[in-house]
Amino acid sequence: MGGYGQFCAVARALDVLGERWTLLIVRELMMGAASFSDIRRGLPRIPRATLSTRLRALRGGPGIIDADYRLTDSGRDLAPVLQELARWAVNADSAALSEGDLDTAALTWDMQRRVDITELPDRPVVLALTFTDRPPMDRYFWLHLSPTGVNLCRDDTGAPVDLWLTAPTLALTRWWTGDLSWHELQHQPGVQLQGDATLRRRIPHWFKRYVFTPEALAGSTLR
Repeated sequence: MGGYGQFCAVARALDVLGERWTLLIVRELMMGAASFSDIRRGLPRIPRATLSTRLRALRGGPGIIDADYRLTDSGRDLAPVLQELARWAVNADSAALSEGDLDTAALTWDMQRRVDITELPDRPVVLALTFTDRPPMDRYFWLHLSPTGVNLCRDDTGAPVDLWLTAPTLALTRWWTGDLSWHELQHQPGVQLQGDATLRRRIPHWFKRYVFTPEALAGSTLR
């Protein structure tokens, strides 16, 4: 018998959603993931086989997602659940951000999907990100930004770079999650921003930042 075997609604919910990674897959779909590879880029540490298994389970009896990686009404109803979990984590010392939570691939993927294209310059801009405390394979990323689309690259395409942002992973993550303002980030040890002066002034306006910043949690849900 695989479930908790309890009438309690919390137990029955956990029978469906309590497996490792399950709610994070729902989060990715809520954030706009539309394919297997999209979900993996948002969850770079999930094994492929585990993702396949979880997706099959979510398509099955619970009917949380459909065959096209879209949340059903039942899946979308989980938005307030995710918001309240995030609110609890922001306020709980036991869930404080730690070194083990830092992942440059997940961070930069979230950054590319939270760009406000209406704030971008009329021309394409390339932002190079360097994480000074990470090995080469996790250190370098390039964001290609334009009003027609945003692309995240892990290899240098040779396109001219307009801005270079160099930072320790923790500092940039803390800005992204709302723990630091842009001004505070720029004064963190090891943080440097180089490039066109006009673009440097505008860069904080390009990003909506993490969907669960303390400020965002005071407002609406993911819906």
